[in-house]
Amino acid sequence: MIPNLNKIALVGGRQSTDREKYFAEVVKFLRAEKKEVFCEKNIAEILKIKAANKAKIRKADLILVFGGDGALLGATREFFGSEALFAGIRLDGTLGFLTEYSSENLSKLLAKFFQQNFEIAERILLEVKVKRRGKTVKILRALNEFVIQQKNLARLIDLDFSLDAKKIATFHADGGILATPTGSTAYSLSAGGPILDPNLKAFILTPINPHLLSTRPLVLPADGEIHSQISVENLLLTADGQKSFELKNGDELIFQKAEWALRTIQLKNRNHFEILRKKLGWSQQG
Repeated sequence: MIPNLNKIALVGGRQSTDREKYFAEVVKFLRAEKKEVFCEKNIAEILKIKAANKAKIRKADLILVFGGDGALLGATREFFGSEALFAGIRLDGTLGFLTEYSSENLSKLLAKFFQQNFEIAERILLEVKVKRRGKTVKILRALNEFVIQQKNLARLIDLDFSLDAKKIATFHADGGILATPTGSTAYSLSAGGPILDPNLKAFILTPINPHLLSTRPLVLPADGEIHSQISVENLLLTADGQKSFELKNGDELIFQKAEWALRTIQLKNRNHFEILRKKLGWSQQG
């Protein structure tokens, strides 16, 4: 069911600075449309108005995230659990797969949203529990990927992975990536992983620079638990390239699909593969 969009939240990353006139026009348009507007701290500071707290933003019907993909990745974790729809608005000079809407002619785009001329797509997230001596010491979530790699030294490490208590493999590599379908076009792709349709319920396990050429990326079902036992020191676990946690020898990592999924707002007749062709420079001839 397509919801009414009456409460609109504006969230922006660091790239949003020096855009007072632009955001003032966005707020003016929304209020003329009789919408209730909430501005997150960064944008509120630009407009010199009072910022809405996180609880209020979580209760919005639509969260507009301005910036690049990094801004949307951060907002996904920041407002994890919100029932709002999310839309990434690409500012000038920013690139990305997630922020697919341009900041130009935003009023026309929003008018389509308000006319309910859109569809809702869900993007699954990964969640990891880090267990140390049997106790959970950290929980992290990622929309793109988790990366396990050396903290300081550049050397090969052994990483053991299993799925639902059945051993998958031991990667002798620089590290490992566990990515979502959304993250299949990010770091995992650079490391040789496949591209997945974002609607798939699956994860990608990709070794980073493996010692053996026969060590290849694997696509795993999203309804299982993926375990990794850490047997060396000085490793970092990084979520979406933004949050990290130092691992210790003996730690156990338990990865699974998060209970909450990011709900994105998409115009009807959107073609994911057209976006891939444009972003990746694929030839359209033949």
